[in-house]
Amino acid sequence: MSDVNLPSIKERLWHSMRADLSKFAPEIQDSQLLMCCTCGRLLPQEDFDLEHLVPQQALRADPVDVRTNPATPANVRAGNLLLCKKPLLYRNSPLYGNGCNSWKGRFYDKAITDIFTGKVNPDNRRARVNDTHITGCLALAYLAMVAEFGYAVALMQSGRLLREQFFNPRKFHKQLGTRYQIVLVGSPATDPEHQVWSKPFGFHFERGACIVNVRSYVITLPVSRDPRTPIAQHVKFVPSRFKLRPDFSTSFR
Repeated sequence: MSDVNLPSIKERLWHSMRADLSKFAPEIQDSQLLMCCTCGRLLPQEDFDLEHLVPQQALRADPVDVRTNPATPANVRAGNLLLCKKPLLYRNSPLYGNGCNSWKGRFYDKAITDIFTGKVNPDNRRARVNDTHITGCLALAYLAMVAEFGYAVALMQSGRLLREQFFNPRKFHKQLGTRYQIVLVGSPATDPEHQVWSKPFGFHFERGACIVNVRSYVITLPVSRDPRTPIAQHVKFVPSRFKLRPDFSTSFR
């Protein structure tokens, strides 16, 4: 059977992300818009691009047996999400001309690749982890959480903090505690049979935080609530653990 008419990964993400967002903003069902999970703008489909969460330059360094294995194509090893490509305006002035997709590529992909390829590791005194590597790890872990759990991650208070951190690649957000400014880096995986190739991200929730495993590093992210907890939508008085007040605020146009 021909797959000519099958929807692309971008199209499938567009529809699944819109369906997820409509749980928090039912009005978008009557529009053709989607919220970018980093800048927070509601934009049409043509303003989005497919983003490989694990950078493509890191994927090219994966073992040959992994890259040629049909069970672990690039999209599986990377994880995917839609990020906007529309120029970012702050207070009506240009901030960045290529949108959030390109912002991640410019400010974070090299730092992330340095970790995944072993260029930066605890045993290399001349190439140790710095703050830029840590903010890159935070950005990737946040996007991985959105890809896994949806807009519940982006729209809670902690999500707003991480969205703001995304646009501060060289320094930590003043509200980001020291617990979230530490990354544990291990050696790159080389075994073709390792599960990291088919499942690059892992998540463990505890004490108002999520411990995120991303290939060869571990980092902790703040979470206002467990995104797996059901959200009450038809109850007048909602217990706090079932309550979510979505935060759509953004500084960009």
